[in-house]
Amino acid sequence: MTGHLEPQRPDAKSNVTRLLSAGAYLDPTYRKDVIRELLTDRFRVVAPSYGYDTVPVLAHALAADRLRMQQQWTLAAGTALVVPLVYADVLNGLVGLLTLVWLGWATVVLRRISVLRILAAEFRPSRDQGGFDGRRYPRTARLTEELVRKIDTEQSCDTVRYGGYKPFVGAGELVRRWSNAELLIGAPVRTAASFADGPLGSLLPRPNGGTNGGGTNGDGPSTGTHGSGTHGSGANGGGTDARHAAGDGSGAADPAAPPRRKPVRGFTPEEITAEVSDRMLAELSTRPPETDRVRLLSVDRRRFTAAAPTGGRSDDREPANGPHPPRPGDGRAEHWRDGYDADREYLRIRIGSWDQEIVTTVFVGFDIRGATLHTEFYTYVLAPVIESFHLVDRLPDVIDGHLVRRVAWDVTRGAPGAVLGRATGAVRSRLPRRRGSVAVGTAVASPAPERHGFWIGRYARTDVNSGALTSVREMATHDEFHHFFQETDALKYTQIVERHLLQIVGDFLREHDVDTRDHEANQTNILQQNFGANNNVNFGINQSVGDNNTQTAGPRSGGTREARPA
Repeated sequence: MTGHLEPQRPDAKSNVTRLLSAGAYLDPTYRKDVIRELLTDRFRVVAPSYGYDTVPVLAHALAADRLRMQQQWTLAAGTALVVPLVYADVLNGLVGLLTLVWLGWATVVLRRISVLRILAAEFRPSRDQGGFDGRRYPRTARLTEELVRKIDTEQSCDTVRYGGYKPFVGAGELVRRWSNAELLIGAPVRTAASFADGPLGSLLPRPNGGTNGGGTNGDGPSTGTHGSGTHGSGANGGGTDARHAAGDGSGAADPAAPPRRKPVRGFTPEEITAEVSDRMLAELSTRPPETDRVRLLSVDRRRFTAAAPTGGRSDDREPANGPHPPRPGDGRAEHWRDGYDADREYLRIRIGSWDQEIVTTVFVGFDIRGATLHTEFYTYVLAPVIESFHLVDRLPDVIDGHLVRRVAWDVTRGAPGAVLGRATGAVRSRLPRRRGSVAVGTAVASPAPERHGFWIGRYARTDVNSGALTSVREMATHDEFHHFFQETDALKYTQIVERHLLQIVGDFLREHDVDTRDHEANQTNILQQNFGANNNVNFGINQSVGDNNTQTAGPRSGGTREARPA
């Protein structure tokens, strides 16, 4: 049943990999979606994996499908044997019909018992002795070594080739976003006179022998700071306010003159991204005590590029097994170049919690245009796995006679509903789909008919969308959290990353002599924004976060699975 492969895939033994693999046996719709996305639409790039390994999920989906095919082939072989016997009058027609009914019943019972045995034997939690190990998975003829290498490479590639509207494919639902623009102007020069008016100015000696402590506003002696209640006879002397002094010993300056500023120490988006990456990892995972560290944290960079459609055949596209070498005009020379063929790099901060069932991923991007630093912040959350997949944790360890009798009775009792459901399902699959619903496997986009132009569009080349559209993890995402604390933890980790990001960026700008007054004002505004409705992380609804920062996460069609465009 199982073979051995030894590549080092860090998430092969994760709890989410186990649940997704078990779901391939428990949920036939999920199993079909996985096979369609990874095998039938093999020309499509595999979406990045977040806390799980795609290879064992596909392997178990193919194994579950093989059990289904074995059941159908057994039933077909029995039918091919019984029907000629009925026509040859060897068997009575009623006996032949009952034989076929019994054969169908027996194959369903045997398949269900086989699935229970597999789930009970191979899907115990990995922390148990002999528990689930995603590096050992069923070997089938359809799961070739070439396909395994393709999935392994593409699910962890530094360059993500996406095929839909959203570049951050595989990360889940967008729950938080904001952007910020800050002018890169020099910090004001702190002169002695301006420092005197600050909070430590009372420690400075005054020219007339007084100090800021020698009197009070209005009634102090003339030798005090503001003697005789005016600015004229005390330390500020000569009737000239120190705020208007030139600060260089040359005398008074024009009050309307702009303040003197330090020259900005130039930096690039690459430098600020590297600083945020290093400090974020250090402040959340390396420096804190063991009990205060954010566990299952990863900080890395990902480049996102729209997959160019290929014409006609699906096997003539460029291989997407890694980042392409830089070419003139491909977006590498200029940071965040505009254009359909340009790619953009973001810092990816990922935190897995609840055994990787809740994955909070923050994408941070920086760009500099017109002496302005533009910052983008996007938070995506993968909600818990479909609740029914957890049934694998409650299955009996031993398949005894009592359980076999229960399976036989359940199959008998549910046979009429199963037959009716199969018949109506076949009819529904042939009915027109409701507006806005798109099949998961849609791969080829046909040109829309023109109202004019002699229907030239029919002669256009058919393009195949080879970019990633969804991941096997997103297919298995439940619409709601299963536990209150799962929702609060998604909010907690988002706010932790957000707060550290703002602090690190502020420190970086100050080190480069940038005036941070705008940054501090924007930071206060960002931190005071409402996080969804009543400070909740909301899925499947429209929500607005901040001014002019609206994100839409509409309800999925088809239950827990998201309808996707090609």
